[in-house]
Amino acid sequence: MPAIPQNLTTLKGWMEAYPFLPGLVFAALCLVLLVAVALPRLRSWARGKDRPVLDPLQVEELLQGPGVLIVDLRDEGIYRRGHIRGCLHVPFAQLTQRFQAPDPKARRALVLVDETDALSHRALTILLARGFEWVYVLKGGMRAWRDANRPMVK
Repeated sequence: MPAIPQNLTTLKGWMEAYPFLPGLVFAALCLVLLVAVALPRLRSWARGKDRPVLDPLQVEELLQGPGVLIVDLRDEGIYRRGHIRGCLHVPFAQLTQRFQAPDPKARRALVLVDETDALSHRALTILLARGFEWVYVLKGGMRAWRDANRPMVK
């Protein structure tokens, strides 16, 4: 085992030999924290790129009028803990049976909601392939809805 130089055995000697090290450690910790906070938002942004997404405020504004239907794709237990008022609960597993073809008389938008928006983007692809129009995804899902302090019912 190599011997530690005498000038590095004290804290002062260590700081004199590597004055940049505390700054690097601090920068690395900040970078890890930034990635931990931003990663979920980056995933949502990547999924929604070039796709019809709405943020919570836009969805709440749409709810003021009659032209929107919120479709909650979460499982029953999670749905019962809290959901958007007036939404239609259709678990993702039942989506293909419940939405087989668009109704030509229905002229309102569908907003797909799940916990993080990952399932909503999968559902969006399915519904668009079946001919549905005016289908949107709540960007960030119910997490974003709760983070924006939008109203929920149980």
